Amino acid sequence: MADISRIGQISGQFPKEIQKAEDLQKNQGPSFGDTLKGLVGDVDNLQKTAEESTRRMLTGQIEDVHQVMVAMEEAQTSFQLMMEIRNKIVDAYKEVMRMQV
Repeated sequence: MADISRIGQISGQFPKEIQKAEDLQKNQGPSFGDTLKGLVGDVDNLQKTAEESTRRMLTGQIEDVHQVMVAMEEAQTSFQLMMEIRNKIVDAYKEVMRMQV
């Protein structure tokens, strides 16, 4: 069988469009999936930091209650934001699925 990945290049058709598509892929930033993974990772790190601060306060290593409360509020707020983003993504997905083709 012929190598179909070179279609267009063999006969000289569309070489500029192929090059433009390759350039766009190289110049793009992180993908949507990578961005979501980063968001979830950040939320997880904040949750772990809050848990560690709580543990350290309970063992007497931290005496400043405010530091623990700030870490817990940061973790809670970031989790709530992540859940709202998830809800918006699910709503958008449902809307796309309702579209008639």
